[in-house]
Amino acid sequence: MTTSPVPEPARTPPRGLGRGEVLGFVAGVLLVGVGVWFASRSYGAASFGWFAYAPLSGETLYPSRPWSQVLGFVALGAGLLVLGFVAGWAVARRRGGDVGTGADPTSTPR
Repeated sequence: MTTSPVPEPARTPPRGLGRGEVLGFVAGVLLVGVGVWFASRSYGAASFGWFAYAPLSGETLYPSRPWSQVLGFVALGAGLLVLGFVAGWAVARRRGGDVGTGADPTSTPR
């Protein structure tokens, strides 16, 4: 009994990273780096030079966060979102773009 050889599906060679993926990756890394740098800066009150009397009220003063630290957290979050988007884009391109459609690329239409 002889069996006929079943042709394998044509496979495209793996593509390298496109310009958009590289630019997105670089932008994400830069945003994360700048965000970490700004968020890690401590612009709090000085620990020296002020030893006056406590205020007469019973309230405790909590100074607000400096704008640069808030900007750092925003940049960090935006950078992580960009990196996640670029990683998802790269995975979808590598798999042929049919991720999540439920379509079987090897099936024939009826």
